[in-house]
Amino acid sequence: MAEPQIAIVGPQAGQALNVLGAPMLVKSAGAAGPLFVADHEVPAGYGVPPHVHDHDDESFFVIEGELTLDTDAGARVAGAGSFIFAPAGSRHGYRNETARAARVLVLSSSASRLAPMFQDLDRLTARGNFAPADVGAACAAHGVTIG
Repeated sequence: MAEPQIAIVGPQAGQALNVLGAPMLVKSAGAAGPLFVADHEVPAGYGVPPHVHDHDDESFFVIEGELTLDTDAGARVAGAGSFIFAPAGSRHGYRNETARAARVLVLSSSASRLAPMFQDLDRLTARGNFAPADVGAACAAHGVTIG
């Protein structure tokens, strides 16, 4: 087994994706072992419906703007500098209810599931004319259940 290597991914480096209308720059594909890291712009009015990651923890660090986090315990606003942790199995979603884009750092314990899911969503976006069921199927294939 190869020794882990220190990795530096530059500011503009990474895989640029369009996730259903929200730009995402995946920073960790192949560079951080099992960790998933992405710089995610959340446009004004954009939202991610409640969902559950069956196997993986997911975290967010709000760099700019604010998000409204939806959980089973209710909605809470997380502004710049806030850290959000959603353990595997927890239902969560988020939305940007402000007039300007927010920017978050997305982290997950499994690059092997999350990176391919976002790549699939990028392909759906590029194809256009997709149904909500297509999004649900793409997510389910990687252990994420919408709803």
